[in-house]
Amino acid sequence: MSPPPASQSYSIQRNRNLAPDPQQVLEIPGSDGFAIIVQLQDFPAHRLWRGSQLAYNGGHRQGSSSIANLGAELRCQHMAAYDNVRLGLPRSSLDELFREEGIRGHANLNSAQDILDPVIYHLAQALLPTLERPAEGNRLFIDQVMLALALHIGPRYGNASQPTRGHTGLTPWQLRRAKELLAHHLTDGLSLEQLARECSLSRSHFSRAFRQSTGVNPQDWRLQMRVDKAKELLLHSDLELARISQDCGFADQSHMSRVFQRVTGSPPARWRRASRFARDCPTDQ
Repeated sequence: MSPPPASQSYSIQRNRNLAPDPQQVLEIPGSDGFAIIVQLQDFPAHRLWRGSQLAYNGGHRQGSSSIANLGAELRCQHMAAYDNVRLGLPRSSLDELFREEGIRGHANLNSAQDILDPVIYHLAQALLPTLERPAEGNRLFIDQVMLALALHIGPRYGNASQPTRGHTGLTPWQLRRAKELLAHHLTDGLSLEQLARECSLSRSHFSRAFRQSTGVNPQDWRLQMRVDKAKELLLHSDLELARISQDCGFADQSHMSRVFQRVTGSPPARWRRASRFARDCPTDQ
């Protein structure tokens, strides 16, 4: 399955095999970072070696997560069908986030197996549509999910302290600049890091402050802007739906139709007909 938009800050991959070779032992490539593996179905039998030592021999429940330090020499043996999402976080990315939050020390996460953490599970679930339809992958949305993941697991499973939770919103100039950037990048990639940097804030501080100021996260704000632009084009132009979807930053016409109907309650073509009729044939007062 194709991955979502690439980033040096993280990796996301869905791994699924209904009939693995139970005798095969796989080498896990080493790196200076961590992998969070989230099980989408019960995984009855699995072995993990760290170096020459058997570190785990057992199953994983659906909804459970495991954390692996990829700096160790790891090998695994899949002895049953599996379906999981693997979320990769380089140590350098966690270090950078910790510095932004004013947390001292080298980032570290403790290895763990078969833990039930609903926050990790639901964040992984939120990424599944992106994995299933990679053309619709949105960097800003994925950034927000992975930031939430890092801020959750850092204090809970590592050596990070809880970040300070501010309750203030963006200043007027910061909010104006953020909205300008979101409007300017309706049809291309925009990262959470870019938005935060333009407002002279850390990524987590920016995310909290934007929601405090607007009531929604940056991705939802931009999605609404895309729908608003689509409405304008539907009402005031004769462009085909495929062209409107392209001009508004959607992956394709079907993507626009799904989002548009979710936001407005009506498919684009029906909304166009109804809105033009209401415009051209106003009800007599």
